[in-house]
Amino acid sequence: MIQPLINLFKIIRWKNVLIYLLLQFLVYFVVAKKDFSWTDGWFFLMLSITFFGIFGNIQNNLTDYEKDQSKKDFISFNQTTYLILMLIFLVVAFVLGFTGFYMTFEPNLLYAVISVPVLLSLYNYYLKKTPLAGNILIALLTAFAIYIPLKFAKNISLDRHIFELLLGMAFWLTLIRELAKDLEDILFDQKAGYKTLPVLSENLSRYILMFLTLLTPVWLFYFKTYFTGIAFNILLIISILFVFLGFYTLYRKQYEITTKLFKLWMLVGIFSLIFL
Repeated sequence: MIQPLINLFKIIRWKNVLIYLLLQFLVYFVVAKKDFSWTDGWFFLMLSITFFGIFGNIQNNLTDYEKDQSKKDFISFNQTTYLILMLIFLVVAFVLGFTGFYMTFEPNLLYAVISVPVLLSLYNYYLKKTPLAGNILIALLTAFAIYIPLKFAKNISLDRHIFELLLGMAFWLTLIRELAKDLEDILFDQKAGYKTLPVLSENLSRYILMFLTLLTPVWLFYFKTYFTGIAFNILLIISILFVFLGFYTLYRKQYEITTKLFKLWMLVGIFSLIFL
């Protein structure tokens, strides 16, 4: 009984889900300085996006089932059972999304709620097999997952530049991590016939990732005025450290370490919101 539950948590990628929830709570309670309210719709919109994310993660495992069998952390599962679970998460996500729509009465929210699973399916069945397009879409969806609860919920007002910082940070760090993940999976993607950027050119993929990584501390300067002097200096030093470590692991082709490194960088970015 316990092992299937553990496997389910691994398949839904609970760590990524937890990171997203942590980000949302920090934005709502720390950055926006809101008191919890059932009536502003934020809670339901946040949960809706969370369940859509779980739906996408399970769908990703289903579409990659054959490819991932040779991975050391592969989890064998009954595909029919998880197809049913995927549909359950999808239905719950829609119910929560429509509840948020009912509470906010924002017409554009309907299009946003409907577009998320469509775009996730487009990614899982096609775009993740192509160079860069899938990486960019996932980065955009990550930013979109922050945008929806903050944009459509009632009584939430954020400074425009801080809003840009949140969306930009989510997009940028996710894109870097996705590119690193493709490098980590290069051998499996080659066997599956995928045409990701590392499969087409491993060196080009490394150079692009190095360039984007190097730009991150520079990008941070744009939002310098929104951090205290000490906080900004600490973040800048940490970012430069991640750049050096990222360069080193990419040079050594230690892609698994690179991926974990950039996920840690995302966590640092999330906790940096405390200092806004």
